[in-house]
Amino acid sequence: MNVAIYGTMNVSLVTKMVIEKYYNALLTRANAEAFDVVAFVGEEAEAKETDTDAITITSKQFVKLYKKNMIAGLIIPIMDTFEQLSLVTDLIKMGVSINDIYYAERLEKCSGPKEEWLADFIIPYLEKKYLPYLEFHVADQCNLNCRACEHYSGLVAMECFPVYEKVEQDLKKLKEYIQDIGIIRILGGEPLLNKELEKYILLTREIFPLATIYVVTNGLAIKTQKETLFNAMRTANVGFNISWYPPLEHKKDEISAFLDEKQVSYGFSSLITTFTKKQTLVKKDKNIFYSCYQAHCNNLYDGKVAACFLPFTTKYFNEYFGKELPEDGAIDLYDNNLSTEKLKARLLIPFERCAYCTEPVEIPWGMIGNPSVLGDWVIEE
Repeated sequence: MNVAIYGTMNVSLVTKMVIEKYYNALLTRANAEAFDVVAFVGEEAEAKETDTDAITITSKQFVKLYKKNMIAGLIIPIMDTFEQLSLVTDLIKMGVSINDIYYAERLEKCSGPKEEWLADFIIPYLEKKYLPYLEFHVADQCNLNCRACEHYSGLVAMECFPVYEKVEQDLKKLKEYIQDIGIIRILGGEPLLNKELEKYILLTREIFPLATIYVVTNGLAIKTQKETLFNAMRTANVGFNISWYPPLEHKKDEISAFLDEKQVSYGFSSLITTFTKKQTLVKKDKNIFYSCYQAHCNNLYDGKVAACFLPFTTKYFNEYFGKELPEDGAIDLYDNNLSTEKLKARLLIPFERCAYCTEPVEIPWGMIGNPSVLGDWVIEE
């Protein structure tokens, strides 16, 4: 069976070697069809010559060959990169069946006797107990209150923090279906407003030891945090993703020096001078789920998981403005009929709330007024 491997990095090359040297022998012994790796899939910016007999093609070229039955499937090596997050929804949008997409096991887990890990080296996407991305709130409110923030943090009237024991229970329940996660981002709202943040950091690392974990912050409160937070971040190997807004425009060097001294890793976004607004009160006929940059922002909230955060944050918009936008789309982790396959399949299907998102419109960054008005949040039509 002709297949392609996603990426042109070393992990992709090694995956090809493992398939050809070891995995195909296993398939042959089981009288199953072996894999013939004929291509690597990379976008133009990363396409490069590889010292193998496989060609390098773009995702669009892959889809053309797939539709001509010249390539039967795509194998995705697990690599914790943001660039990989929208890959599956993009492929589905272009006509690739989810049943023809596979995951290869993390190479760091492929140690010890080969027979113990080789049998599960290639797993169909829906069966693999892996998610490339997960996020969860440790605070719903924020200290910046940007307009058009789709977490609606500026509309949260009172402090709203989760109960630590409930989050612990929910993460452990999720682990029954998803044993490994690529990237986990702890966010809000503004997570630094939660005085128990270090507990969530250590908990997340304990439950998902292989994940790349970040705390997402606007940075305003970094220098006021207790040393226990920085100790926890160093212990758990967790870094900051800092959203660089205009209030910190001239404090980037100061914060960088502070975090260097604390020996905590961090990264800044580009300076955010614009926001995108795509919420609407008018139901759209065209569903943008498969082209939405947030359709893979899997969010855990109060015992439920959704493909993005809107099923959990829309309540603040509805309460503030007296509207009735749908609050659907969440999957109950405590549903006795849930399985890994059902969970992952549901995360790839649009829900009613998606019909109230439209193509994004760029607006200047700014903060909401008091009181806030509909124009702060929705494209008025």
